[in-house]
Amino acid sequence: MPLRDYLVPEEQIKFICKRDIEYANKKYFMVITNKRILLYKERGILNKSEDIICEKLERLGGLEYKEKRGLLFDLAKISITGGMKIDIKGPSEEVKSMFQVLECLINLK
Repeated sequence: MPLRDYLVPEEQIKFICKRDIEYANKKYFMVITNKRILLYKERGILNKSEDIICEKLERLGGLEYKEKRGLLFDLAKISITGGMKIDIKGPSEEVKSMFQVLECLINLK
């Protein structure tokens, strides 16, 4: 089932991660909408299944951004507090853009 099938009426996509990010030691595709954060991954080859994790923006309490520079790659991490704590890791360019979008959307609440 495509990710669009999980969107609710009047939900608009604000950010799509170009590369997989890491959450709970698993790789996910991430989308930020005007209402939620969605982490999505299709798993399996023959018996396909989907993992989907959602957190409503209205439940978010805080954001924290950390960047770690390496020799070859720069990595970053966002810690999101709300209904549940979400720690997302990935390439710093991608994670920084994600952080900026989330910050704007949270400030609009």
